[in-house]
Amino acid sequence: MDSVAFEELLVSCLEQPSKKNLDNLLAALRTAGNPIPAEVLEQLNLLWEAWGDDELDDAQGAFCVGLAALPMTDSPIFRKMLVAGVKTALPPYLGRNPIMKALGVRDESVPLAEVSARLQRLLALKSGMVLFLPSSGRWCTAGAIDNINASLAVSAFGLTGGAAAIPLDIILRDAVILSPGPELSRLVGALKTPISSRDFRAIVARRAVVPVSDAVMQQMAQAGCVRNLDKAAFDKYWSSETPAGPAAGTRRSCDGRSLKEVDLLLTNEEERNAGKFSDEEEAGFRRFFENLKPDTAVREAKLLASIISRLHLRSTPEQLREICTPLLAKAPFWPANPGRVPLSQLSVWGELPSKQLESLAAATAVVFPEEYLAECAMRLPLKSLNSVCAGVSEELLFDCCCEHKVCSADLLLWIWKNRKKRPSEELLGLINVENTSRALSADNLPKAWSAAIRELRGLLLDNVDFQKQLLEAAHGDAMMFAAVLQGALFLSPGERQSLMVKLSRISPMLRDYLENGAGQRILKAGIGVTETREPVTNEPNYTSVKSHKRLMKELDDIINIHVPENREALKVARAHGDFRENSEFDAAKERRNFLSRRRSELERELARIQPINLKAIKVEDSAIIGSEIELRYDDGEVEVYQLLGAWDGDPERKFLSYRTRLGAAVLNRRQGETFEVPGGRKCTLVAVRPLSAEIIAELDE
Repeated sequence: MDSVAFEELLVSCLEQPSKKNLDNLLAALRTAGNPIPAEVLEQLNLLWEAWGDDELDDAQGAFCVGLAALPMTDSPIFRKMLVAGVKTALPPYLGRNPIMKALGVRDESVPLAEVSARLQRLLALKSGMVLFLPSSGRWCTAGAIDNINASLAVSAFGLTGGAAAIPLDIILRDAVILSPGPELSRLVGALKTPISSRDFRAIVARRAVVPVSDAVMQQMAQAGCVRNLDKAAFDKYWSSETPAGPAAGTRRSCDGRSLKEVDLLLTNEEERNAGKFSDEEEAGFRRFFENLKPDTAVREAKLLASIISRLHLRSTPEQLREICTPLLAKAPFWPANPGRVPLSQLSVWGELPSKQLESLAAATAVVFPEEYLAECAMRLPLKSLNSVCAGVSEELLFDCCCEHKVCSADLLLWIWKNRKKRPSEELLGLINVENTSRALSADNLPKAWSAAIRELRGLLLDNVDFQKQLLEAAHGDAMMFAAVLQGALFLSPGERQSLMVKLSRISPMLRDYLENGAGQRILKAGIGVTETREPVTNEPNYTSVKSHKRLMKELDDIINIHVPENREALKVARAHGDFRENSEFDAAKERRNFLSRRRSELERELARIQPINLKAIKVEDSAIIGSEIELRYDDGEVEVYQLLGAWDGDPERKFLSYRTRLGAAVLNRRQGETFEVPGGRKCTLVAVRPLSAEIIAELDE
C-alpha cells in the first residue's frame, strides 16, 4: 500500500468524513496486508479522536463496521467506535442492550470478524427467512425477533404454528441463514430423486447470507434431502459432482417483464456475484423503462427506487444516465421541480433502507446536476439528507435556502447534527428562531417527516446548546425573538413558560424584555382574548406610500436580479479552484452574505410596515405623523421639521422620522407644550401646521 496516498486519504477523511472519502479509505485498508500493520492502525486513531463522543452518521458507522470485517488487531478505542457504528447500522428497535450483547460487540472475547458476521446475519434476519441450526441439525423458519429478551421465534420448516424461542446469540453465532425461495424445499425434502450435490452447493451459495463451509453444507444435506443415506452412500453422493455455476439459459434482469420480475432477477444475479452490465443489458433496461407505464411507476415507486439503487452499483455513470433517461418524466421521486410537488410524492426517500438510500442518492447525483440535489434537500426527510447532501456544497445549500425562504425541520436538524463535520457559518445561521418556528408550525406532514418535527421540538425545549444558537442568531433583537415566541402556537402554555425560563437564564437582555410585560403577552398567546391592554402584536411601522414602494422595489431587485447574478458569480468563482487564494470567490461570498442579511432585514420590516396616505391626515394642534412642526429652544433657536414616517427621514430636507429619538420625543405633543429633547435641551412646540401640497404629492405618489 502506498503510504503517501494512504495519508492523503486519511487527511481527506479527517477534513470531510463523507461516504466517498471513507469508502476510498476502507478500500485502501483492504490492500494493507493480512493482518493490517500496527503502524497503519495507529494512524486511524486520528479518526477516532476527531470523531470523539459525537454520534456517528451513517457513513462513519458503515466505515467502522466494514473495518471490523478486515484482518486487524482489536483495541478498546476501536471497540467503542464499533459500538457506535453498529448502532447506526441497526434500526432503532434493534439497538437495545440485549441485542448488542447477542452481537458480542462489547465482548472482547468475540473476534471483530465474528461481530461483523453476526451483524450481517442480524441485518438479513427477517420473518420468513430459512434457518439451519448445525448444533441440533434442524431446519426452521424464522419468526419475529424479541428485542427485550434477545430471542427469535422459529417453527419447523414447512409447518405453521408451534413456534419456539431460541436465544438470538445462538442464531447469530451458529445458524445458516438463507433467503426464502421455492428452490429451498428441494434442499430440505427427502425426495426419491434428491437434488444433485452440485445443485445443492449452488443453491446454498446463492441463498446464504454469509458464506457456508463445505462441512456445514454436508450437515445440511444429511439433515435434509439425503437424510436417509448411510455414511458410505452419502460420501459417494457428495463427491460425485463438483459445484457448478448458474444454469444455462437463465433469464437476465434486463429481460424482466415487470418491476417485480426485474427485482427477482436482479436478486438472483447478485447472489451469483454478477458483474457490470453489458451494453446490450443497458439497452434492455432502457427499453424496459421506456415501456413502463407512468401509473405503474407511481404505484410501485418504492420498488422502482430500490431497483435504481441496485442498477447504480453495476452500471458505469454513462450507462446509468442512458438507463434512467426514460424515467425522468415517470419516477415520482425524481420530480421536475422538487419544490412544487406534494411531500407524499417524495416519501420513498424516507422508506428505503439506509444502504439503498445511499445508492439512490448516488444514482441521482449521476443523473442530475448538483443544483437539483440542493433543491431536493429542501424537501426530503432527514433519513436521506446525509446521502443527498454528500455531493452538494455548503454554499449551494445556503443559496437554495435563501431562495426558498424556508427551512424544513429535517434540513435544520441535518445542519445542526453536521455542524462539526461540515462547518459553515452561513448554514448554522439558518438555525434561528424564525426558521425553527416556521418548521415546527408545519402540520399534516407524511409519516416520514414526523420524526424530525418531534426531534427539533425536543431540541428547542430541552437542548441548551440549541437554545444558545437561536439566541446568538437573533443578534440581540429581543423584540423579534419574543414576537416569534408569541406566535409559536405549536407550544402549550406550560411549554411556553418553561422555555421562557430557560431562555432567560441564558440571555439577560431577553429576560429584561420578558419581565417588562412581553412575557405575559407570550403566555397568553393563542388561548383566547387577552386581558392586557397592550397589543398582542408589535405596533406597525407607519411610513409613506413612496418609502413603502421604494423598499418593495429594493427587495424585488435583491430576489430577482442581485441574488441570481451573485449565484452565477459564485459558480464562476468556484470553477477557478483553490478557495484559499480565490479573491473572486471571497468577494462573491461576501456579496452573498450582504444580500442575505439585507433581504432578511427588508422582509422583517415590510412585514411590520403600514403605508399611510398623507393627504387623508387631518392636522390640528398636536404633532402627528404628516404634520409640520416648529420648535423654539430656550436659547432662542428655532427649527422647523416635517414629522414623517419611519422610513421617510432626510436630514438635509428636515424630514424627521417619528422613530428617531427627536421624533419620538415630539410625537403627540400639543402646541405650546414644553419638553426636553435628546441631549438635555428644553424646547417648546410653538406651532403645528399641515404639510405643504408639494410634499404630500411627492410622498403619496
